[in-house]
Order: sequence, then C-alpha cells, then structure tokens
Amino acid sequence: MTAVTLYSRIIGSDNSKDLVILHGLLGSSDNWHTLARQYALEFRVHLLDARNHGRSPHSQNHSYETMASDLLKYLDDHSIEKACLLGHSMGGKTVMLFTENHPERVAKLIVADISPKEYAPQHEPIFQALKSTNPAIANSREEVLSVLESKLGKDKFLIPFLMKNLRREKSGRYSWRFNIEVLSNTLSGITKRIDLSINTIPTLFIYGALSEYVSAKDLVKLEELYLQLENVCLENSGHWLHAEEPELFLETTSEFLNY
Repeated sequence: MTAVTLYSRIIGSDNSKDLVILHGLLGSSDNWHTLARQYALEFRVHLLDARNHGRSPHSQNHSYETMASDLLKYLDDHSIEKACLLGHSMGGKTVMLFTENHPERVAKLIVADISPKEYAPQHEPIFQALKSTNPAIANSREEVLSVLESKLGKDKFLIPFLMKNLRREKSGRYSWRFNIEVLSNTLSGITKRIDLSINTIPTLFIYGALSEYVSAKDLVKLEELYLQLENVCLENSGHWLHAEEPELFLETTSEFLNY
C-alpha cells in the first residue's frame, strides 16, 4: 500500500495544537475554509484534499485503508505526534479507521454524519451526471452547470458543492479536479462497512436530524464502540450539516475541542 503526499492548506499558529480536517466524497479542502478560519483562533488547522480529490494526486487505488495510510504519512511528514481529527462522511470513516489503527496519534475525534456501517450505493446518479458533462469543450462554467442541473435538479447544496471542483486550465478550458472514473469504479469500497473495536478516545459524533445517513440503531452501536462518546444532533440539518448550520456546527465542535 503506497501512501501519497496530500495537498493541504494550513491556517493558524505553529505553536497551536493541531486540528486535521478531512472532507467527504467529491468534496475538497475548499468546503471547510470558512470554518477553518474560526478554528484557527485556537488551533493550527490542516485542511486536506483526499487522494483523487482537489489538488492531491490521482491514484488507481482508493479505499479507506489507503486514505488512512495517506493521513499517517501526512502527520509524519509534518512531525505531528498527536492531532485532533475531524472527518465528514467519507472523511469520517477515514478518521475512524485511522483512530482504530493509530490511537496513540489521536487526541480527540469528531465524526460528522456517518457511521461505520455499510451503505447502499446512492451516488450513481451523481457520477452519471458528472460523466455527462464535457468540461474540456465547455465555453463557460454556466454550460457545465446547466448540464448538472438538467440531471440533478437545482439542489441548493449539491450543485454548488460539485461546481466548486470545476477548474479552469491555463488553456482556458475546464476540467474536474476529482478523479471521476476511479471514484465511480471504487464506490463499493467507499460505501462498505469498516470494522472497529472499542476505544476510549474522546469522541464527538455530530449528525443531522434530516439526514438519512444515521439511524437510532447506529447511535447505539457507536456508544458501544466509543466509551467516551458525545452525541449531538443538529435538528435543522441534513448530510451537509457544516454548510447548512455552520454557526451551530462550529459552536458544538469548538466546545468539544476546547473542553
């Protein structure tokens, strides 16, 4: 298993404690920049692009094992002995597996709107919509946007979320930052269950009441696995809770991190 060197944005003082944030599937470090500026008042914040996302390298291998390995390499390369980890969705499963394998490297853990269970693949319509775009010949961002909206509707969170990954090349043409083919082909590995054992690391599990990703049964299982677990539900949020209720998300997570 070969780890890659992840792209990161680092915000905050070198003398502060380290907080590492991992985004979800088809996201990037850009999604967390606004919140990171607030966290940086207390922490040195590391916003990472996962492999096959953002500005990080593309690879034919995409699994939680490889992403956890990438995170370990990142901490080692930056001489971080112990960090607080925050992961949303795919990033949440990554930090859960990393904590399972390297508990001594984790000070506190925050998991946002994901459980370790297997999920039914539900991203196929999104990938089909992305594949139906042809940004290399598009004359404007609006052309690409129009194709996505025709396939997915005018979702006020999903469409802007995807469009953040549209890059303009030096040639003037456009391309997607994420590796659509590999991510589509490895989707079953992203939705699979990850096996965890009991641990005592202080953990915050934050989820949206309007999200379909977390059930009451999931919460019971999490309480069995994480002996220092805190559960917080954001009543007006779906899966993109950090974008839907950013102030409440920031308040809840900051209180946990600084306790």
